[in-house]
Amino acid sequence: MNALHVETWWPLLVWLLALPVVVALGWRSTTALGPAHRSLLVLVRVLLLGVVAAALTRPALLSRSSEVSVVYALDVSSSVEPGFVEAAIAWMRRTNDQGKPAQARFVAFADRVREADAPESIRQLPLRLRGRGPVDGLDPLVTDLEGALDAIAGSFSGDRLRRVVLMTDGLETRGDAWRAVERLRAANIRVFTVPASVRASSDVWVDALEVPRDLRRDEPTVIHVRLRAQAATMARVSLERGERVLGQRRLRLEAGLNRVPFTIRLGETGAVSLTARVVAEGDQIGDNDVLTANATVLPRPRVLVMDPTTDSVRYLRDALTAQGFDVDLATPAGAPDSVEGLRPYDAVIVSDANGEMLGATRMTALATYVRDQGGGLVYAAGANAYGEAGLRDSPLERVLPATFEAPEKRRDLALVIALDRSYSMKGRKLELAKAATLGALDLLEEEHRFAVITFDSQPEITVPLAPVRSKRKAEDLISRFTASGQTNMYPALQMAYRMLVDVPLKAKHVILLSDGDTQPADFQRLARRMGEANITVTTVAIGAEADRTLLENIANWGKGRHYYAESADSVPQIFLQETKRLVNEGLREDPVQAVVKRRAEALRGIEFGSAPRLKGVVITKPRERAEVYLATDADAALLTRWQVGLGKAALFGSDLKNRWAADWLTWPGYQKFASQLVREVMRRTTREEADFSVSVEGGQVLARLVALTPTGEFRNGLAPKVRVGGLPGEPLEAVMRQAGPGTYELKLPVPAGQSGRMRFELVGGVPAELRSAAGARELTPPFPDEFRLRAPDTALLQTLATETGGVFSPQPAQVFATYGEAASLRHPAWPWLLAMGLLLYLADLFLRRSPWVRRRLGG
Repeated sequence: MNALHVETWWPLLVWLLALPVVVALGWRSTTALGPAHRSLLVLVRVLLLGVVAAALTRPALLSRSSEVSVVYALDVSSSVEPGFVEAAIAWMRRTNDQGKPAQARFVAFADRVREADAPESIRQLPLRLRGRGPVDGLDPLVTDLEGALDAIAGSFSGDRLRRVVLMTDGLETRGDAWRAVERLRAANIRVFTVPASVRASSDVWVDALEVPRDLRRDEPTVIHVRLRAQAATMARVSLERGERVLGQRRLRLEAGLNRVPFTIRLGETGAVSLTARVVAEGDQIGDNDVLTANATVLPRPRVLVMDPTTDSVRYLRDALTAQGFDVDLATPAGAPDSVEGLRPYDAVIVSDANGEMLGATRMTALATYVRDQGGGLVYAAGANAYGEAGLRDSPLERVLPATFEAPEKRRDLALVIALDRSYSMKGRKLELAKAATLGALDLLEEEHRFAVITFDSQPEITVPLAPVRSKRKAEDLISRFTASGQTNMYPALQMAYRMLVDVPLKAKHVILLSDGDTQPADFQRLARRMGEANITVTTVAIGAEADRTLLENIANWGKGRHYYAESADSVPQIFLQETKRLVNEGLREDPVQAVVKRRAEALRGIEFGSAPRLKGVVITKPRERAEVYLATDADAALLTRWQVGLGKAALFGSDLKNRWAADWLTWPGYQKFASQLVREVMRRTTREEADFSVSVEGGQVLARLVALTPTGEFRNGLAPKVRVGGLPGEPLEAVMRQAGPGTYELKLPVPAGQSGRMRFELVGGVPAELRSAAGARELTPPFPDEFRLRAPDTALLQTLATETGGVFSPQPAQVFATYGEAASLRHPAWPWLLAMGLLLYLADLFLRRSPWVRRRLGG
């Protein structure tokens, strides 16, 4: 079907407007012509101007066409298997012969596009590898899909159906092909994608080195070497510093990602280069077996330990020194009392020191050091942390992740102890139960209420419920009762309920002890009624004969705790622990076990299940945003940590010296725990004024400097000059440009063939102290990404095909199908109109000049 198309209509409009003028001028001519002759000339001139105006509209006749123009684009980068390239050349030839498109072009691409005369000619296209070869040769170490698609799209003519057959693995190392999708759709280009196989099938390469941004001298640091394997294999992996091997492991690699850890210590400061190397069985490509990463090693962290008796924390000092810290010891009175005095330290440990020892000025300085200066703080409690002179409501407590419980004992407590006095309790059991009850009584204050119920088959009130004033009388009554009869707990528990139900106190508690079985009863209903009346029930089972299941259930129903004592010897300790908990004492000098509540870096690699018991603990209440890392076996917070302002603070509820932690000092985990806890909170970097880094991004070397003043403000308006060494020839010097507030950047192309270390240092344009703070950086360019032989990116290839109307992995017939569309062929008409205008012009001359015409028309 044909149609007429014009690009613009304005020439016809001008002709229509000029038509009356042309006619009027023709009739007013002074030439002696007859009316017929004059009319004919006017008509010819009108037609002449009309034809010229029509030609100026650039008219064209459009016809529909299903002719196809196809471009075959073959990825010849290093990641594509050479065998696939050969198969793709043969496929192009067969497909093109079968489809017989109106136009076909054959291109190869890597970093750019090069056209070939025929599929077979792709083999002869020049390459430029590692800076060697023709300047316009293809660089197989780069894959730029986006650039290739844009170049191909711009080469199509507009009068045929447009097809691109893209043969690639989809592994881009430059550009982003996703961005080309909209441009391809706008140009009506259908893309047919053929996934290429990667170059190797059993290769292993070093994918990355996971190195902490800032290392510390002599600090045990875990470096992870990240390896990728196309198939499972045995390999030897090593981590090297120059010529020195820091670690080596032989292991089996699984297909996919493998992370191999190395724990190292670096004994020097400044810029260092770490190299990972892998030698694997069946490895096919050697170019990707070595990778170098660069880091900065800072000086050893400096820690201040404050303790009233510095000799008692020498174990802590020795543990930290062995783990790479420089440690200063000081008494609270001799420690710095200003932020300036604390600034040189990366962390401060306050050990067993209370508010009176520290003083308000020093506590305020410590709080400012953590909150505003980003310092690290560990508060290790001790006996001095408890009591009237403790830290409660002090400036120091306000930056700690937990608060200290009120030192006063609870005043509103009514405690009833129900003791089994059946015949099975005769002898040592009963005496220890009496001792336990007397110990509990001794912990109570005069305002507390106390009672004792003893029971066999029937209960008896041995000590009536009354305020504890004269303990002597209660002690006498407890000492007198003897064992007899069978065990029946229910009446005793019911009596305790009646005794407490109407007592107007907030804390009402029953401790129930038994060593035997009991008669059946509705204990669940009774215990829950007690709970509804705010009466909690704790149960203690002695020996294997006790009904442990029932006693545990009673504790659960009664919202209390359950204890099991294999022998009566532990009963006094259980009663003391439970009574202390009830009266809410902040200090507990009883053995406690550390239990992990949350996995954290501070606890990594430490087996707390084998840790000795601590001999004391201070009870704290974690703040809402704090993290509890360790708890006691009674579920009280033991180690808490949080971020406060710019710094971090941790509170350890026991001590770290030879009192409560005496048994920890010889435990293998002590040294690791102390050092990792300090590293968890300490200030990670001292580069406050200059952050200088060098990396490879987007195929370019990027040197970046972030410059700050000592008060943390951006330094603007500088012109930092960088010297780059390690290049062929003389060192390069270049000026960095400001890219943001206090941020300066320099971008350089990666030197062709560069494999050695490049050294970057500031040599001008900034103050001397800033140059000193920035230091020097080293960079070893990584191997090209083409050697990271991942699986083909079929998701990208499928998207390119689907979004542009093409087909993923097409059959030849699909490439040439019309899909219901047709191209518009343009047949320009303006040349014919200009030819007609020329004939009309000649006719005008003939009509005006010919005598024969004058005679015939009477002119």
